[in-house]
Amino acid sequence: MRSAKEVSLQINLFPGDYPHVRHILPHQLKTLSAQVDEIILTIDTKPSKGRFAAGWQEYSEIFEDFLHFEIKPFFNVRIIPVDYNEKVKAAISNFFFNNSDMPGKDFRGGPFYAYFFGLYSTTHDLVFHLDSDILLGGSSQKWITEARSIFDADPRCFTISPLPGPPHPRGVLIGQPGAIKIGDYKYQFNGMSTRLFLLNKVAFRQQKLTINKPGLRDQLKAMVQGNPNADLPEHIISAFMKKHNRTRIDFLGSGSGLWSLHPPYRTKAFYEQLQSVVKLVELNQLPENQNGFYDLIDEVCDWGEARTNLIRNRWWKN
Repeated sequence: MRSAKEVSLQINLFPGDYPHVRHILPHQLKTLSAQVDEIILTIDTKPSKGRFAAGWQEYSEIFEDFLHFEIKPFFNVRIIPVDYNEKVKAAISNFFFNNSDMPGKDFRGGPFYAYFFGLYSTTHDLVFHLDSDILLGGSSQKWITEARSIFDADPRCFTISPLPGPPHPRGVLIGQPGAIKIGDYKYQFNGMSTRLFLLNKVAFRQQKLTINKPGLRDQLKAMVQGNPNADLPEHIISAFMKKHNRTRIDFLGSGSGLWSLHPPYRTKAFYEQLQSVVKLVELNQLPENQNGFYDLIDEVCDWGEARTNLIRNRWWKN
């Protein structure tokens, strides 16, 4: 079933994503490809620093082969490298921020420009963006059409996302105190997440974003590490939403609906279990404790290694 209006699916990728993308990207495309009119895979071409650069060189060649031999023959995708040319950056910065320049990375060294390049690159104004590690359950083939109807009915709505986590039998969200319930498995927020969202780019032709700085501590961190002094894109867009009294809506939709899950860590155990985790999500065979929560829990994936590393890092810092 196709949406009644033209919609682009846009997914951000970089070579270091390969260990999870080889399992998750086909899963994402199977779930969403029939609901959209084009699929844009934007591939970052400028390595980040620190943890955001992990695996870039190691997986560069196999990542490219994966896209061209295991994705392109089976899905109608356009693969677009992120273009850091100054003229292109100026055009994109003018579209979103009404100025001639924008940072390539955020204060952590993570992607900044790549997010806006991806949105700008789509043919259609309605864009459903996904980060490369997002899992999707429910498999609804009506969700995008239903989301579009929310835009039509609510002019304050700025972004729309699938329900965070499998639906809880009591209709609650766990660990999200800012959520306001406005219907059955339907919630309103005053900020957004860049992990996944549907938005209409028309908004940026009328009102522009502002490139804000992070808090003082993070500004100092950026200076020490040699990163741009720019806050996270989701903070910038959330500030825009608050300024203009706009909202985000997360909803499940009809039937089995559509919901999302996010893996909070990258560990050897995660990569080893990922293929099985994807199947559990697609078959909706997750433990009850996962219901209503947006991050994969320990019962689904063994996060012991990650927790040990966190404790070790805190010990060294102290």
